Amino acid sequence: MLKIFLIFLAFIVGFVLLLRGAVILMGRVAGRYVGEKHKEAESIINTGKPPKNWTYRLEKKIAKLKETSGRSGRILKIQKKAKNTCLDKLDRLIKYFKGSPLVEDEETRKILLDELAKVRQRWKEKDGAEIISPESTPPLVRI
Repeated sequence: MLKIFLIFLAFIVGFVLLLRGAVILMGRVAGRYVGEKHKEAESIINTGKPPKNWTYRLEKKIAKLKETSGRSGRILKIQKKAKNTCLDKLDRLIKYFKGSPLVEDEETRKILLDELAKVRQRWKEKDGAEIISPESTPPLVRI
């Protein structure tokens, strides 16, 4: 009987430790996700350009095409794709902030959404080359 009780107790302790680890891990993942969203919004509002992690791969492709063949038709196609990708990601960011409880108050939410909407309108009016910057500096790497 004591053996069964000890096995049950060990199972309960292991299960509790596993749950605790899962909760800590989920907190870190959620914190990173929320932090990225807020950093992206701050970067967009401050610079008027998409964050580097949104455009880096496509900027690299464009730079490579300019070096090798200079095919302007292909470059324009990639720039258009970059513009559409950035607009889609900005729409998702706007949607996130519309429903996020992590905004200080409704006035702050309104200001943030207004600023993001202005940036979206500017991006929509521009072509892809104006939205993404030609320099290809890699996005910040988190360790």
